[in-house]
Amino acid sequence: MRALKVLGLTLILSGCIYAGEISFLPERDDLIAGIGNYSIEYLDKDGPKLVKTENITDSDFMPNKMLTAYKGYSMVNTKSYIRNYYTQESIVAPENASLVSSLSPIAIEGGKKYDIIGRTEIDDIVYALIPNPNGKDVFLVRNDGSLLNRVGLIRSDSLKLLDEEYKIEPEDFRFEPVITSKVVQSEMTWGFEIRYAGLKLNRIILTVMEYDPKGVSGEFVNYNYPNRPGEIDIRGLKIRVYEANDEKIEYMIVR
Repeated sequence: MRALKVLGLTLILSGCIYAGEISFLPERDDLIAGIGNYSIEYLDKDGPKLVKTENITDSDFMPNKMLTAYKGYSMVNTKSYIRNYYTQESIVAPENASLVSSLSPIAIEGGKKYDIIGRTEIDDIVYALIPNPNGKDVFLVRNDGSLLNRVGLIRSDSLKLLDEEYKIEPEDFRFEPVITSKVVQSEMTWGFEIRYAGLKLNRIILTVMEYDPKGVSGEFVNYNYPNRPGEIDIRGLKIRVYEANDEKIEYMIVR
C-alpha cells in the first residue's frame, strides 16, 4: 500500500514538471499585463506619413519678357506634376542605457535608431511607443525623450502596462528625436506645348500639342488668328503678339 502511495506521489510530481515544460507563459504575460489597459493611436503602418501635397507646374518661358520663336519651334512648353511630401518619426539613443530591476535588465543600444509605432496617454501624459527589438515589450517615451520606468505589452491593439518598476541607468538618459523627410514627384499629370507654325493666308498658325501621361507624345491641334498685333488667349495663357511673318513671331507671355 505504501508503494502505491509513493508511486501516486511520483506521478503527481511528474505531472507538475511536465505541465511546467508546456509553458503557461502567454497566460502569465496577460495576467501581469492586465494591470493597465490603454488605447493606442497608431502612426501610419505603411511607411512615412504624407504631410503635404502640391500641384507643380513647370514652364520653360519667362513671363512679361519679349520672346522670339522661329517657325516649327516651341513658344510655350508647360507640364504639371503632383509633389508629395512625407515625414517619418523616430528617435535615437545617444548612448547605451539600461532598465534595471529584479528581472533581467533591458538594454538600449547607443547610436541605434528606434521607430515610433504609435502613442498612448497615461494620466494625461502622452507617450511614444517604441518596440524593444530584443523582446516583446515596448518602451514608453515622453515628449522630452525621457523614459517611463515601466514597460508595456501590446495586446489586442491596447497597451497593457506592466507592474514591474525599473531603474533607468544613466538616470539622465534621454532619447533624441529624429524626423526624416522625403519628396516624391509623380509622373506628369497634364501638359501642353505651343509651337509657331508660320503664316497661312496671312493668318498666324499655332500648333498645340496635348501631352500624353508620359509626357512624350500627344495630339496636335492647329489654331489660327489674324496676323496683327494684339493678344491671343490660348490654353489659359495670354500671348501678346507684336509682329509675325512666315519665319518667326515676336511675342510676350502676359502675367
